[in-house]
Amino acid sequence: MASTAEQGGAATGGKTVVVVGGGIIGCAAAFHLLQAGVRNVTIVEANEPGAATTGAGAGFVSHWSAGMVPLGEEGLKLQQYGLDFYRMLHELGTEIGYRPNGTLMMALTEQGREDFVQPVLTSPHAPREMQDLTAAQIGVKMRGLVDPARIHSGAYNPHGIQVDTKMALGVLVDEIRKLGGIVRGGTRVTAIHDTGSQVKIETTGGDVEADGVVVAAGAWNNEILAGLGWHLPLLRVLATRVVTDDRGLPSSIPTVQCRELRLWLRESFGAVMWGSGRHYTPLHRLEDGHVEPGQPHNPGLMQAMIDQELAELQTVFPPLRRSKVASWAQGIPCYTPDVGLFVDHVPGCTNVVVVGGDNETGVTHGPGLGRLASELLLDAPQFVDAARFRAERFARGAFGTDAEVEAAMPAWSARANERARFGKAANQGGMR
Repeated sequence: MASTAEQGGAATGGKTVVVVGGGIIGCAAAFHLLQAGVRNVTIVEANEPGAATTGAGAGFVSHWSAGMVPLGEEGLKLQQYGLDFYRMLHELGTEIGYRPNGTLMMALTEQGREDFVQPVLTSPHAPREMQDLTAAQIGVKMRGLVDPARIHSGAYNPHGIQVDTKMALGVLVDEIRKLGGIVRGGTRVTAIHDTGSQVKIETTGGDVEADGVVVAAGAWNNEILAGLGWHLPLLRVLATRVVTDDRGLPSSIPTVQCRELRLWLRESFGAVMWGSGRHYTPLHRLEDGHVEPGQPHNPGLMQAMIDQELAELQTVFPPLRRSKVASWAQGIPCYTPDVGLFVDHVPGCTNVVVVGGDNETGVTHGPGLGRLASELLLDAPQFVDAARFRAERFARGAFGTDAEVEAAMPAWSARANERARFGKAANQGGMR
């Protein structure tokens, strides 16, 4: 894998850079800065790397630009970079739950095929190897995970992979440390100020000065950007994923997306990991919409998802029958009004780059976004044209609240009534 840029010489090597956030995007930014020759790189993380949304991620990586996420050719390049990046981590020899088994977009009905499978199959961004599978073919490929009598068809991308996000991030952090990077866990950044020549970072462990900063704090980006007078339009959403007890599943099964069920599902070391978008709840709709950095803990929302989804899922996915919950986790992905990513200099700040707006694809795009953030901060050539990811594509002050972002997103607004049905159970769970 090509490094970011090796032309920086002494000027680049002498820089001091702080990366705010120890998720996949922040760690990828630190890794690429170090590869580019920056010797003084520090990740400042409120908890420990991977302790927030990345650690709760499903670990799906695929070509989402092919009929699923409107990110075009630029997004496709980021997606391919993510696939290559995780293969590189896997080849280092430490287990990261890497499974190159492909990705299945599955339809239950003819209408589901027309709405969700056909756009994947006919996308100009679909790889040549994309396959149109019948229900019977899916039944063979899924090796007992799916009942073929309950489904219609699917689009199968053999290039998709899955990883265990915590394991993958652990290997990446080890590589960062080998390159000389520093990780400061348990240290929360409260504000940053760009003085023009340097950046002052206020933390719970004292103030720090740096030549440049990458802000990659996910759901907490806007708290940190407040000192710079900028606000990203983000809808922060509490998402839940569940892992069952061991169901004896083989490790060769593709990951599954079924948009009719708003479901993602995959094998995880013999168990089933799954989550339902029907129970993704905007933070501003919860009684306590504030959450400290890290993973939220809302058992009411988790239990509501199981109570209201599992019986239907068991008819399609036989291994879920008589399954038990072995573990569960929650994270806070951030959606944007146009479902686009952000990687850009904070407007008016030449020394600060912000990355965010993952739209629940942070694990896939994180490695490439981290590389782009590094290239932007070092004023190096960009391996992907970042123009479509600019922060200023939205006017300053536009979408000042999460609720305003939600109202601008038809897919979310249309589900407001459905979410209201689940709100009571979610709110009873509390956030802590």
